[in-house]
Order: sequence, then C-alpha cells, then structure tokens
Amino acid sequence: MSGLVERAERYRPLVQQEMRDIVGERPEPLYAWMRYHLGWEDQQGAPVTASPGKLMRPVAVLLAAEIAGGRAEQAVAAAAAVELVHNFSLLHDDIEDASEFRRGRPNLWTFAGAAQAINTGDGMFVVARLAQYRLLEVGVPAERVLLAMRELDEACLRLVHGQYLDMSFETRRDVTLDEYLEMAGGKTAAMFASPFAIGATLGGASPALVDAFREFGRRVGLAFQAVDDVLGIWGDPAVTGKPVGDDLLARKMTYPVIVALNAGGEESEALRHAYARPAEGNDDIPAMARWIEATGAREATEAKAREETSAALDGLRAAGVPPETLAVLLEYAEAAVGRVT
Repeated sequence: MSGLVERAERYRPLVQQEMRDIVGERPEPLYAWMRYHLGWEDQQGAPVTASPGKLMRPVAVLLAAEIAGGRAEQAVAAAAAVELVHNFSLLHDDIEDASEFRRGRPNLWTFAGAAQAINTGDGMFVVARLAQYRLLEVGVPAERVLLAMRELDEACLRLVHGQYLDMSFETRRDVTLDEYLEMAGGKTAAMFASPFAIGATLGGASPALVDAFREFGRRVGLAFQAVDDVLGIWGDPAVTGKPVGDDLLARKMTYPVIVALNAGGEESEALRHAYARPAEGNDDIPAMARWIEATGAREATEAKAREETSAALDGLRAAGVPPETLAVLLEYAEAAVGRVT
C-alpha cells in the first residue's frame, strides 16, 4: 500500500480538475468571484496560481474510498463537492468574523461587498450539491450516491450549527470546554467526519466501517481545531495568512482561552479583564498570549490535539482496520494535526 504523500499527489490534480469542470468558466461575476475565492483568478479575472492548500478534506474522501475497495476516479466528484462545501463555509465565515485576508489574499467580501460574497457562497453550496449527481455518470450505484449526499447534507447542518454556537460564544465569557467541543464538533469536525464517511460509503464499506471512518474523521477534526486555536494566537502570519493574534483581537472563546480563563491566578485574571473590554487598536496582543501560555493553556491545547489523534486511531484499530492501512491513516492525522504537535 502506497503512503499518503504518494496518494495525495495523485488525488489533488484529480480534485482540482473536477472542481474547475464543476465551477466552469462562465464570465458572470458570480462565477468569477467563485474562481477568485478558490485561488484561480485575480480580482480582474486574470488567471493566477495561488496555492490550493493541502486539500485535506477531498483527500480524505478518496483515501477512504480506496481503502474501502473502490476507485478514487469514481469518487472524485464527491471529493470536489466536499471541497466546494468547505469553501462555501469559508466565504460566509470570513464575513461573519470580519476577516480581511485568507492565505495572504484579500477576502472576497472586502471588495465585492458582504451581500455579494454571501450570494457567492450560496451559489458555491448549490454547485457543490449539483456536483454529486456526476457520481451517477461514472457508474456509482444510486443507493450509494444517495447515502453520500445525505451524509454531506447532514454535515452541512452540523457545520452551520457549529458556526452559530461559535458566534454566540462571542457575547459570553462563561463558555465551558464541553460547549466548546460541541461547537468544534460541528464547525470543524463535521467536515472531516463526513468526507471519510462519504469515501467509505462510495467504496462499498459496511455500515459499521463507515461509522468507524466517520468517528475517525470527527476526532481528527477536533484535533485540527485545537491546533488551529494554537495557530490563531501563536501562529506565524507568513504561514497562516492571518494577522498575529487575530483570535484574541476578536475576543474568540477558543480552547486555550477557555482553559486559561478557568485556570485561576494572576495571568488568568489579567486575561479575564482584557476579554471584558471591547477590542481596541492598542490591545497588547503579545501580553495576552503570554498570559494564556503562562497558565499552561497552550500546552493543554496541544495535549488535547494529541489525545484526539490517538483516540481516532484507536477507534479504527478496534474496528479491525489492518496495520498497513492504519499507517496511512496515521500519516493523514499527522498531516492535519502535526502543524504544531
């Protein structure tokens, strides 16, 4: 069995070409804005070669499909649909968080306006859903297509609910870790759980194995969010594409912030007072980051990421997944989570 790197190098061009075919080349601004957000064009519509990222979610679809006994080429439309859904959520997320940049590029809403960026996100969601009908054209049984479509629809609902919770936390300072994990289980983990379940379904896996893959993805997604929370405070803007301390400036209730606020002590109280004030241009973001780290919250967040990664693999091991397959899935988990841990 080839490793993840070799597989991902084979998967990514398939996904990118499928996405281009799905979005198309229509000249209307709605579609041009989709192509801009996806990194294919600049603001004037000229072709560019912005990095597409690791495409971790569509890679999960194709990896699970092949592990389950199917062919990546038959599942590629589902992989493209997953990535388009992910990007629809980013278009809306950027507006809701008032984030001006992603991967070093101005976000669509900053020049097209929030209303048209919302409309573009809506359009991308519909395009993603229509893309799944292409599975029928390559011989995927209709019952598997329906199961895959339902899986993605349910994931979208969990994603939106998670985003609702995340936004509702912005007006609260008493968010618990359990509430945080419910939020992250929707906002982030749903779009790791669903791709693995979709791929396994399309590959012909048993319902029990589909469930095991879904749980693997969910736990990897929780670990991914924990690492993302670390990067949101201590990440390098050259790598993350976002200003340093963006989460602190937005007063987001992330895992390390919640741990720090509940830690007690001088640094915890200093952070509590800072979070009680509206964000200001003269906020001492580096000091806030130091307070959080001094409480042990950064270490606790990184430990949580490792814990979820280990549990993800334990679940598949219990489901009878053989060691050589587990090794590839470990590579996937490390690629998703190993940005810090």
